[in-house]
Amino acid sequence: MTNLDELRQLVDDVVYASTKKEAQHPLNRLKFLAARLQANMDPYSARKLDQVISYAEEASGRVRDKQHWINQVDQCWYVFKNCEAPLEAGDE
Repeated sequence: MTNLDELRQLVDDVVYASTKKEAQHPLNRLKFLAARLQANMDPYSARKLDQVISYAEEASGRVRDKQHWINQVDQCWYVFKNCEAPLEAGDE
């Protein structure tokens, strides 16, 4: 699994957790992995990844207008994934 694949899997685990408590473990792992990888990213890509994480946290559990937050996650993920070389497969 590449870094990008692992990040996306953790984002999905957070977003689709049925409770905020259930989302906590994958969220902590996501933040840890992101912090490690952001050291090698340009500032724009790092900021987009921060936005993905923030929106994923908002979408976790039972929240009002969950689809809105999922859409925000997906939009930021698309931009992050398509940034100028954010992470290549197998980096680190």
